[in-house]
Formats: sequence, structure tokens, C-alpha cells
Amino acid sequence: MENIREALDGFALFDPNWHSPHMPGRVGLTCTLFFRGGHLPEVRENVYECIREYREILGDRARCCLLPPGRVVRAGKKGLPLLTEEHVLKAQHKGEDSAEYILTSAEELGYRDSETQPPTPDNLLWTELYLNSPPSYSRSYPCPGVASRVPLDKQISMLFAGFAPSLFLLNEQPLSFVELVLRWTARLRPVSGFAGWGVMYTPDPYLREEVKQCIAPYLLRFPGLSLTDATWLSNFFAGHIATINWLTMINEELAARIGGPERLASLGRDCPITPYPGGYVIQAGPRPEIGDRNRGEIPLFYRRVHELLRPLYPPQTCLYYLASCLLPPDYVPKDEKAENRQALHAYFDQWMRRFEQPETTDGTA
Repeated sequence: MENIREALDGFALFDPNWHSPHMPGRVGLTCTLFFRGGHLPEVRENVYECIREYREILGDRARCCLLPPGRVVRAGKKGLPLLTEEHVLKAQHKGEDSAEYILTSAEELGYRDSETQPPTPDNLLWTELYLNSPPSYSRSYPCPGVASRVPLDKQISMLFAGFAPSLFLLNEQPLSFVELVLRWTARLRPVSGFAGWGVMYTPDPYLREEVKQCIAPYLLRFPGLSLTDATWLSNFFAGHIATINWLTMINEELAARIGGPERLASLGRDCPITPYPGGYVIQAGPRPEIGDRNRGEIPLFYRRVHELLRPLYPPQTCLYYLASCLLPPDYVPKDEKAENRQALHAYFDQWMRRFEQPETTDGTA
């Protein structure tokens, strides 16, 4: 049984040029929800309940957490502390824009030069709740239709949860992965979200920069893999989706822009629609898929959903949130040359076409 567990949880993404003995990324079952109301106590209480359920599923695998405003705590005899209203109110009273909480199976959240890099976690929860004045940002590139400032009541907070596959495929849980995602969706009523196979990597902010170019090729080869964390510039998701996956959530406002529930129903019986308060969960086929473009294996149900929801993505020239979690291999960090912008835009174009049938050597599809 332990060998089966290791095989399920050992789907790692390797890079021959990666300098560490640990892999830059690990594949697991992931869920990302973008929701409003992080400044409201009643919404936060629903987030705390999701975190409580996550820790219960992990059990003694939960080893380390980050409490606001940046305090790292390692598991002891009493386990790990959960995020509470007291933690959030302290951050709010200090004038922090947001409160961040991380819980992981890794023994460490980061490392110093004198220490060994910790392994990539196989379980990771991360939430960021916007509390006070909404964040603003400067853009080097114009992005029509995406506001640089969003009112606080429209500001997007985020919950990301990644699970080692064996937790659901081998362990007996009170809920299946789908049931858990639907429960969290009903609680948080997201503007948008996605769940299925995804990539987890180190929560260390410095190492995350280093692994970006290792992860990028995998998201083109395996189109069913989710973005690792589409959290940079969360204002993008006040009126757009980040991506699609096996389960894709859109609220009623987004659904109306593509024709409402009647248009969603046109996806057919293979893509059932489950309503939640204020929105819809779209399921792309009976099971989550990863696909492999190198073998011509395209998740066809995913492609159907992707094409229907294509108008809900940000404009293709504005997909800069992708650069928060990956960069094309030929990109030179901190280099603003035109070649760099071209490399980014070329990658964005490939990523948006990841569900298309790849061409053969003779140029046919």
C-alpha cells in the first residue's frame, strides 16, 4: 500500500538544469477559488471553516504554517494553529491590505543560503483575504477592460488548496474531492474558480521565482494541469476567469456574458452543470484529465469548456498574471527588451491554444 501511495503522490515535474536535489513542482488535486468579501467577518468565517476541513483531511501530514502578519509556526504536540478572526483583526488594525495564511506538509516554508532547500510540498493551502483599501498597481502595458483599482466590495480574495492524490484515492474521507469542492464553492460563492489536476511548488517566494521557467513547458505539454497560483494582480479576476479545469466555477454575471445557463447547457450531458448560490460549476467530463500534447492526447471535454468560456479570459495581450507563476524558457528576468515581450506574448498564444490538436510533422492536425 505504501508503494501505491508513493506512486500516486510522486508525480513530479523535473528539469535537467534545475540546481536542487528536489523537483521544482509536484502534481496533485488542486482547487482555486476567487471570491469577494474578504473584508467581511461572515465571509471570513466560511474561509476558516474550509481551512479547518483542510487540516482535518491532512491529519498529521500538516507540518508548518504561516500566520499573519508573517509568523512561521511548526507543528508541535498540539498540531498547527488555524487562521482565526483574532489574527485577521490584528492585521486589519495594523492597516495591512490583506491577511495571508499558508498551511503545508513541508517542514519549512523557506530556506536561507546556509540551509538545505526544503522539498516541494505535496499538500499546500494558501489564502489571501483583502481587508482594507484595495491594492493598486502600475502596469507597463495597457490592459483594456481590467481596472487598476477595484472597490473594496468588489475586490477579489483567494483560496488555493492542493492535495496529495492519495488523500482521496486511498484514504477514506467523509467527502470525495468533488463533494469537498462543491461544499467550499457553496460557502464562498466565488466569482470564478477551477479545480482538478494542478501543480504545487515551494511556498518560498524567492525559490518561486527560480522555478517559473521550469514549470512553463509542462503547462503547454499537459493542458489539463492548472496554473500553480493565479494570484498576482487579483484585480484581473474581478471580471475575468484565470483558466478552466475539470471543475470550473463562474458566477451568474460571467455566465450572462456568454449566454447564461441555456448556453452552458449546450455543452451537453458530458459536461453537467451544478448551480451554487450565485453561480454555476461546470464539470468537463466524468473524471479529471491531464492530457499530453506530445502524444496527441487532448482532453476533449476540457476543450469544449475552454472554447465556450474563451470570451471570459482577459484579452490575450493582458495575460500577465501568468507571469506570476511561470515564464517561457527564453525569457530573461528583469529584462524589458522587446524580445522579452515577444517571448511572453508567444507563450500566451500557445497557452490559449493548448487544447487544440497539435500539428503532425507533415503540417496536418
